[in-house]
Amino acid sequence: MLEQQSILVVDLLSSGQVYTEILVDRDITADIVLVSTDQPAYKNGIYQRITPGRRYLSPGWQVKVSSYRRCELTRTTLLKLAHMVRMNSHLHLLSGFKNRLSIIEKKYNKLIFITRIAPCLLITSCLAVVLVFILLGQYSHPSSDDFCMASGVNNAGLFRHLWDHYFEWSGRYTGNALYGIYPAVFDLFSAYKFIPALLMLALFFAFGFLLSSVFRVSQFSWPILLFSLCFLCVFLLGMMSPASSLFWMAGAFTYQTANTLILVIVGLMIKLADRQNDNKNYGRLLTALLLAMAAAIGTNETSMLALTGLALFGVAARLRSGWTILKPWLAVFLLALLCFAVVYFSPGNTIRAADFPLRHDLTRSMDGSLSVGLKILWLWISNPLLIVSSLLAPFAISRLLQISDRHYTGRLLHVSRSVIVILILNTLLMPFVLQFPAWWSMGGWPPARTVDVIYFLFLISWFLAIGAITLRYLCVSKQGAATLPAGPAVTVAILLLSAAFAATALESKAYRLALTDLFHLARPYDDYLQARYKQIVETKARGQRYLVVPDYQQELPRSIFFNDIMHSPNHWRNVCYADYFDLEKIKRDIPR
Repeated sequence: MLEQQSILVVDLLSSGQVYTEILVDRDITADIVLVSTDQPAYKNGIYQRITPGRRYLSPGWQVKVSSYRRCELTRTTLLKLAHMVRMNSHLHLLSGFKNRLSIIEKKYNKLIFITRIAPCLLITSCLAVVLVFILLGQYSHPSSDDFCMASGVNNAGLFRHLWDHYFEWSGRYTGNALYGIYPAVFDLFSAYKFIPALLMLALFFAFGFLLSSVFRVSQFSWPILLFSLCFLCVFLLGMMSPASSLFWMAGAFTYQTANTLILVIVGLMIKLADRQNDNKNYGRLLTALLLAMAAAIGTNETSMLALTGLALFGVAARLRSGWTILKPWLAVFLLALLCFAVVYFSPGNTIRAADFPLRHDLTRSMDGSLSVGLKILWLWISNPLLIVSSLLAPFAISRLLQISDRHYTGRLLHVSRSVIVILILNTLLMPFVLQFPAWWSMGGWPPARTVDVIYFLFLISWFLAIGAITLRYLCVSKQGAATLPAGPAVTVAILLLSAAFAATALESKAYRLALTDLFHLARPYDDYLQARYKQIVETKARGQRYLVVPDYQQELPRSIFFNDIMHSPNHWRNVCYADYFDLEKIKRDIPR
């Protein structure tokens, strides 16, 4: 047993107020000094703050207190303290603690080294995935609806074409506006390759904003950035069709913009609740929330349904809080209903629905939603990457709790069993409920890009459920600080899980397909399309208005290829393609 030592804990986030944790029964000079942002004082079994403003520190680190708790510091205790300092960026060594632990820490050198490997594995593997997707974006090209929207904007003007589009094809006012504004501001091809990277960056920061709102932590703290990067990696590698969901402009703006706004909306809702609890003004925050909600609901029907349900949940959660608290949540819900009606009752939806003869069959829609929902749910939950990331999530949540500002406000994230049940049911039912609108309107399988937006919403709900379970059942509550048990075994477990995450990400089918496309298939297809564009220019220069382009004879890069013009010049894709390039007709040659 080591000699008893004194520990001083100073709270940096409370204006230098001093806390004491373990003291001998006399006025002491502290040999062990910890500077912390998240460990309050312990006094007689309860947490108690020493009166601020008194002189507790002198040049010799003299500490005078009127009460104390007797405690013996064993070798194991000091080892844990040494490990805790190395694991927690907010703990710093002062005074004689560093020298006293120098011998003991030698046995921890390997363990300390391990703690630095785990985040490096996560960062390296996730950046490798994101980088491959960014580089693939350099070979993406416009197709189908991109040319239809661009030619319509060029011919009729932006506002006139969007108005006609609403009445003749789709009520998605935000989605239509986004990929209508792009060709009005930029050339269709000039910045197309940067759209996937910008949307991935938006998703990354939006998820960080959500986490920072939940835990009241800086959005740019390392745990937030790492968690956001891992979430982005899991989403990218779990998409059914990155070609239509990310690398095709119409699909990317329609669905990834919605995903980004959903994260922002949830974060703003949490901030609104916090401001109401603090009795602070929330006018600007509510305005931002209303604007984000109006924009998000106009992106696509799947997100529209999810956000309307979220707004209804906000009202239900505040229903018994009084009229003053309830008013902003009612405003959000009423706006959601109004925007829902604008999208749903669009005349263009009726016209577009005529292309689907099996629509509005209730039995078929329910059977299809159930059968396909079961398949994709099993596909998602059996994904090794999701399994490993789910095992890592409790450690990430515990780390975020350690640096969370909610420790100081007195509002820890207490989770009831009913909340856990609601989150689990919401997660498991989501693949079925959110597929139903597609089955009802089309009478068949929803497009892969619709499944991908459901997957994104599933991931959010999945990790929220894991967070709730972690807070209630896995974290150890110590007088207001809820953390997972720490120690060498936990560190090794984090390392193994991080290695497993890296391995499953880099060996996943989606990543290997993306690598194959990037290094073998994307460039030949890009060269083929560049040669086509050159052929179009040369054909127009000769005064010809009808063009037959050669068929592509090699394997297509499935990660980025969505579709192309058809062999018939009268197909709608070909008509839009020809109209954009000012041709009379264009078709792809029939392969022989």
